[in-house]
Amino acid sequence: MRSTTLISFGTLFAAVLALPAPARADTGDATTADAAEAESDTTDGGAPGAEPKKEPSLVEPPAEKWDIYDVDEVPGRSYFFVGLRYRANVIPSFMLNLFVDQGKTVYTNMIGAEFDLRKDGFSLIPSLSYHELGTGDILFKQKGTPNIAGNYSLVNSGMKVVYASVDLLWSTKLSKNVEFEYGAGFGLGAVFGDLENSWVTEDPNGQLAASTGKRYSRCDAVGPPGTGCNRADHQNSEVDKVNGYKEKSWFDGGSKPVLFPWISVPQIGLRFKPIKQFVARLGVGFALTGFWFGLSGQYGLEKPRD
Repeated sequence: MRSTTLISFGTLFAAVLALPAPARADTGDATTADAAEAESDTTDGGAPGAEPKKEPSLVEPPAEKWDIYDVDEVPGRSYFFVGLRYRANVIPSFMLNLFVDQGKTVYTNMIGAEFDLRKDGFSLIPSLSYHELGTGDILFKQKGTPNIAGNYSLVNSGMKVVYASVDLLWSTKLSKNVEFEYGAGFGLGAVFGDLENSWVTEDPNGQLAASTGKRYSRCDAVGPPGTGCNRADHQNSEVDKVNGYKEKSWFDGGSKPVLFPWISVPQIGLRFKPIKQFVARLGVGFALTGFWFGLSGQYGLEKPRD
């Protein structure tokens, strides 16, 4: 009986030793592998499931700071403006007296639209302008001739000019918002409108006064020789310039121009830029039509840069 019991106990003990290894050892190995994988994920892109971090070279730079009072213009960068201009033109009597006697100072007006292409302190300014050349009645006398009616004439300009021109302006900074500009302007204009060139006759009640004190009025019709209203009183005259005679254009064989150049040398002025998107100019110059004084305002097309 005892022997049977010992054999049974030994068999049970052997069976226990033959059992597979505990599952705990396998679980420990899996946990270690998962931890290593998680650590790898964290090292590569941060938290598990998160997008990988961008390399420093792929990060976009911050947007440019936009301050409308920062009016400095970056070297090498182009700036664009659109605006309007006004110019007052003055032809002094002394300039007219270089070619004729008598005359008077003439004031005319010009308005226009302009576009400013600016880079590194230089402005290229194309423009389209309208110039009103109205004068009213002016008494002229041929240069250096005797004071007789036949040497006088009445001129009244109703001409207009449309110019296509360009200004070339360089600038030197005087302060944060003010620059001194200098340069020149060139262009060509199309002329239209009437130019009256009438003979005159001596008239005590005439509205036109000469420097001699004599008064004259327009010839309304052809008169006898010696009155100033006859071809015989005017050298080389082929037409009767009476009753408000209008000069013919170059195309018709007359003396009225159809094209007129714009040449302004020199021109100087000041450029004011209080904010990024506004520029004002004051300028003076000398052109074929006399001295001019001008001002302009421009809107800047500069936008914030990403």
